[in-house]
Amino acid sequence: MERHLAPRSRRPEPRAEPRSASPGPKEWRDARAARPAAYGDIRTRLIALAAAYGDGTLGLPSPFFAEPVMPAVKLTPLGEGPLGTQVVDLRYASDYEPFLPAARDLYLRATENLTAHVRWWTSGRGRPTIVMVHGWGGGNQWVTQRTFAVPYWLRHGYDVASFVLPFHGARAASAMRSGAGFPSANPLRTNESFGQAIHDLRGLSRFLRDRGSSAVGALGMSLGGYTIALWASVAGPAEPGGLDFAVAMIPAVAMGRLMWRLGAQTPARARAIEDGVTEDLMVEICSVHAPTTRPARLPRERLFVIGGRGDRITPPEQAEQLAAHWGVDVRWFDGGHLAQLGRGDTFRDVRRELSALGLPGREFRGPRR
Repeated sequence: MERHLAPRSRRPEPRAEPRSASPGPKEWRDARAARPAAYGDIRTRLIALAAAYGDGTLGLPSPFFAEPVMPAVKLTPLGEGPLGTQVVDLRYASDYEPFLPAARDLYLRATENLTAHVRWWTSGRGRPTIVMVHGWGGGNQWVTQRTFAVPYWLRHGYDVASFVLPFHGARAASAMRSGAGFPSANPLRTNESFGQAIHDLRGLSRFLRDRGSSAVGALGMSLGGYTIALWASVAGPAEPGGLDFAVAMIPAVAMGRLMWRLGAQTPARARAIEDGVTEDLMVEICSVHAPTTRPARLPRERLFVIGGRGDRITPPEQAEQLAAHWGVDVRWFDGGHLAQLGRGDTFRDVRRELSALGLPGREFRGPRR
């Protein structure tokens, strides 16, 4: 799967274009050449979009990250979970208002995405809670429980809350697969989805603290790693909806550059170049939500970066870039993005350091049977 998903070197061009009744690459280029105004139109619009997202938003407090109110959460008990915990599904309205007015209609049409979904494994004992944030295409709670080794964290003194990213899982439109809408080639949807994710996560943090969690931290993988690294740059322990610790695992960090790289051999990339789009312009558009735009709001000892030496999706330099920004070392395992061989040692190291900080709660193994 990693070999299939990873970008490959450009294949040699065929010697002759096959005959086809439908337009091919040459016809597309000819059509674009006949419409020279398209170049300036698309490029000009994207430059204006980058300016709109970057105007007064790149510091803190930022109008792009408005402070959330306490959400009205609907709780649905699902029964007993691992180690005697209780499993509860949480649902609450995402009252996020898109930053740019041009994105509002786009968001209101995606009705499934207007409800936040979380699965909560709770001991009911006021322990710290780790919020798990999945990667691209995730959002299935059965898979998340196993991907993030939920029983491991329950056993060592934490409750766990599994958050579903915008346009993923139950938040995806019925006609779309999980993650098809975010990240997207549409920069409006991509930027606003990160704004919505942080808004909904901060609302979740406020709910968990109100229900007795002694601390709220986060562990995210891939796209989830990017999201919690962004969260850590927006709100710390003393701020509404903030984090007490953050663990970014196999994180994406430079979203604009990563999307440019992963799309290297696609028709969309070729069309973008023809329209005057550049990698630097993509980076500028994404700056409002880049985890490296702002310093972290947490002490260095509460920030952790885990990387895979064999990762070909979010390659090691992504983890190194975030670690350098945070001033911490990367904790490496030898596996890749999907086959995370050796990651158990990194989980153990992070857990021991959190324990030294006094963050875990009492171990909870459930009632005797």
